[in-house]
Formats: sequence, C-alpha cells, structure tokens
Amino acid sequence: MASRPMFYVIDGYALAYRQFFALPLAGFSTRSGEPTNAVYGFARTLLDIMQKHKPEYIAVSFDKGLSGRDVLYSEYKGTREKMPPELRLQLERIAQLVEAFNMPLLAMEGYEADDVIGTVAPQAEAHNVDIRIVTGDRDILQLLTEHVTVQLPRKGEADAVYDVARFREEYQLEPWQLVEWKGLVGDTSDNIPGVKGIGDKTATKLLQDYETVANIYEHIDEIKGANQKKLIEGKDSAFLSQNLATIQKDVPIKLSLEACHTHDYDARKVDDLFAALEFRGLRDRLPKAGAQLSLFDTGIISDIPAEEAERPPVVDTVIVQDEAGLEALVSTLKAASAISWDTETTGTDPMSAELVGISVAVDGDRGFY
Repeated sequence: MASRPMFYVIDGYALAYRQFFALPLAGFSTRSGEPTNAVYGFARTLLDIMQKHKPEYIAVSFDKGLSGRDVLYSEYKGTREKMPPELRLQLERIAQLVEAFNMPLLAMEGYEADDVIGTVAPQAEAHNVDIRIVTGDRDILQLLTEHVTVQLPRKGEADAVYDVARFREEYQLEPWQLVEWKGLVGDTSDNIPGVKGIGDKTATKLLQDYETVANIYEHIDEIKGANQKKLIEGKDSAFLSQNLATIQKDVPIKLSLEACHTHDYDARKVDDLFAALEFRGLRDRLPKAGAQLSLFDTGIISDIPAEEAERPPVVDTVIVQDEAGLEALVSTLKAASAISWDTETTGTDPMSAELVGISVAVDGDRGFY
C-alpha cells in the first residue's frame, strides 16, 4: 500500500519553551549578549524535519489566547511563572526564522495552539495525509490516531515519537482517555486541579474499569472506601478538570492544505539570519551557493552556476546536561574505536577566548555537546 503524504505541524510556543529550558543559556548567546538558545533549538528542529523527513506539508501554530479556559476557571495556568525575559527576547527571532523558511502560520485570535492543531488535524486526515505534531506539551497525545503521531523533544536524548501503540503501552489507556485521566489526577503544569487524593495508578484502574469520568460517577456505588469519598467530594472538580484538559476541535479555522505545501525557501535569507545569530554549525547545514532551496531537494534550484559541494551529513545532537547523560556518554566513549573532539569558544584567539562547551563524536550519526 502506498504511503500517505506527511504533514508536520509544529506547536511554536511549546517547542520554544522546551528548547529554552533544554539548552544552557550560558552557552548560547551572541558576542553582543543576545540570548539564542531557544532560537537555536527551534532552528535545529526545523532543519532536522526538513532534511531528514522531507514532509510534503508543514506549518507552525502559535497561541493567541487561552480558548476561554481562563473564563471557565480563573486559576487556569495561574501557577505558571512569567515567561523568562531571555525567552521573550527570542520570540521575535523565532518569528523571523519561520518567515525565512517560508512556513505558513496556523493561528486564531483567542485560541491556544493546541486547539488550532486539534481542529486542523482531522481536516488534514480527511485529505488522506499523515500528521506529525511536534510539541513539548503532552496534552496533545489525546489527538493520537492511526494517522496522527506526536514528536516530543527531550532533554539530552533523542525525541520521543508517540503513536497509538506506544501510548497504550505507557499509559495502559486509549489516547482519547487522556482527558478522562487528567480529570481525575489534574495537571500541575496547567494548574488543573483534578480530584484531591486520586493518584495516577488509581485513576488508571478506574478508567480501565469504567472508561470515562461520567461512567465512574454513574457507578459510584460500586466504588468502595476512601476512593468513593474522594470522588464524591471532588465531582465538580473532576468534570471541570476534564473540560479544561480537552483540546477543542471546533475552532473557526479551515485548513488549506495546499497553502501548507512545502515551499522553496531563500537559503541566503536564512543564512543571513543564522550569521546574525552566530549559528556557525547550523550555517554549515545550509546550501553553499545558489538562491532557492527546496525543502525536499539536497541540491540548489538556480540558474546560477554553483561549486559542487557535498551537503554535510545530518547528525543527531545530544546535549549532555546531567549525570545520567554523562554516564551514557562515558559508556559510548569506552566502546569507541576512535573519538573526535572539538571545542566551542567565544572567539578564535586561543589566548583570549573563553570555553563555551566541548563537542565529541565517535561516528557520523551522532554528536554530543
């Protein structure tokens, strides 16, 4: 059976947040002091998608409101810290990056990106395409279907890709039951309360037995002991939390799949932006000459003669930031027959440059920083 075209949808703010906290701020700034860690991680993710997966369709979605959840529950996301100023400074750069790559934006005033994605994903499925959602927010896992997968960037290791089978294995539930589960356990990251005293395992067992929050309460007399008391006392909170966790699929937005078709982008424009941000390594992944680069092609689409040059191989980059990551790196190095080292510094003068980080590789597929 022929494979279906792939449509990548990127949750812009969620990815920016994840990259900001995954990459060390101290190691990613320009000589003038402009912070760049979130932009760098965002740009690297875009290049990985375009060069490794070559999707036929791609779009980026950004939040433009809270979809009324703050009206439903005034404390929704109330415990979240304010956006770090170093991240806020990078949002304009990320917008410039998306524009430079000629990617369409999916957004609707007053709505969260999750709800926009939740609305357009079924529309895309109806056009017989497969959807890959790239986000840092696990709430989106409720959208998993046979043709919708989710890619979650992870700190210091390869991204986690979820399909229905992986969700079932990890949660012991169906993807659509994620909102039922959050109705019971809540979500501290969004300040969704859940039912006080009901933990992960209890919630999972209840949903395995009764499937939904509504059905749990229809059979509340069958549930004995302390759990029954907790559920009765927390009934209003359970339904409120379920509602808050549910991604809307009726945002007034109509997907134009053709508008999301991957376009050629101006490699020079992207290179100029990378140069301003001092992304030396990422600049090496761009074409060396010519004008327009297709998101699919490895060559240049141009009438301008260009020197023949091999594209640098695409490698997975692992950021080592904790003891577990360091132990994994040590094990890799012990098993290696050859090791390549490089240093990242604040300049090229060995007498005055300060060390920013150390890069190491043992093969052509993966590098550690």
